[in-house]
Amino acid sequence: MSRWMVLLSGGLCSCTSYADSVWRPIATHATMLAMVMFINLVFLGGLYVLSIIKGKRHRALLESQAQEAQIDFLTQVLNRRGFERRIADKRQLQGYILIVDIDDFKRINDEYGHHSGDVVLQYVAARLKDALREEDMIARFGGEEFVIYAALKNKQSAEELSRRLVISISANSYQVPGVDEPLNVTISVGVASVLDSPNVSDVTSRKGVLSSAFKIADSNLYKAKRLGKNQSVIN
Repeated sequence: MSRWMVLLSGGLCSCTSYADSVWRPIATHATMLAMVMFINLVFLGGLYVLSIIKGKRHRALLESQAQEAQIDFLTQVLNRRGFERRIADKRQLQGYILIVDIDDFKRINDEYGHHSGDVVLQYVAARLKDALREEDMIARFGGEEFVIYAALKNKQSAEELSRRLVISISANSYQVPGVDEPLNVTISVGVASVLDSPNVSDVTSRKGVLSSAFKIADSNLYKAKRLGKNQSVIN
């Protein structure tokens, strides 16, 4: 009996040993495979996170570049492209267009140099912004000309705004680097209603409405120039 027990025990031990020899490599390979899969998952997850971060940075860069493309580099107000895009984004236009032109700007450039003219442009843009409300839009359309859109409800408000702009520019002189005496700078302003332009009922597009308002504002600007400058004109 004891002999059979010894043989049985020996058989069991040999089976166990055989099972260990068979499953141990399998377990080892399975563990290694699991580790490789885990490392791959971590790697792929890292790539996914990096792609998201890179995508966000790329979109932010594109948005930043798009914003910069709409800003006048010298004065840091909108340029013409930025102004037109902001206007196009508005659901409804109900307000006034103001065209602002610096008086005798050519004389400033001729007498004191274009650098001094650039400084004056920066000063004027800053003062105009300070005199406007946060919701008003201002853009430099080129040279010494600025355009403003203000969502005002009536002519009286537009007159008050245009007078405030004129006073804000002429109230104090400008100390320009390289120029001994402070410069006195004035502006002329032409104003027009966006909705009350002639023949608005015949205009089917927003572009036509704005074009009509710009023509009237431009005409009023030249009236202000002929009347002696340093003033605003509104119909």
